[in-house]
Amino acid sequence: MMPTTLLLPLLLMSPAVSLDPSGAVIGRMTLDAPIDQVRSIVGDAVKVGKLVPQVKSVIAKPAGACVTLDVISSGLISDVEYKSRRCPTKTGWAEHLTSSDDLKRMDAIWTLTERGGQTDVHFSLVVDVGAYAPTVLVQSMTKAQVETTLTNLRDQVAALP
Repeated sequence: MMPTTLLLPLLLMSPAVSLDPSGAVIGRMTLDAPIDQVRSIVGDAVKVGKLVPQVKSVIAKPAGACVTLDVISSGLISDVEYKSRRCPTKTGWAEHLTSSDDLKRMDAIWTLTERGGQTDVHFSLVVDVGAYAPTVLVQSMTKAQVETTLTNLRDQVAALP
């Protein structure tokens, strides 16, 4: 059995993932790290892509204050390709689908909030593949993806010098 003193920090940094009434999958987590360390990963679209096991490649191209992204990801049946635009917001980043033959909608919003020496991370993801997959299946897979992405973020932040 793990001692309580070791278990408590892990519980504080474990992601909580839920589905909100709009259909967005919401992940929340508090990291025991300054906001600048978290920003160094979440602020880089290619690094964020590496947090998501389903993402096979991300090509980022500057577009003013934003970046345009060409993404290839593993899908239910075959690879999913899409283009999106990722822009900074007052509290994080927002990414929205610009074109895809595979997705009807994709919105990803990262919000970071400093709390002392810790950082609250809020990640909202909406994915709509259209008619070819049941919504409940897509939402279930999206929940797992959000949890894995946040867990990988926690591990990447912990590995920073």
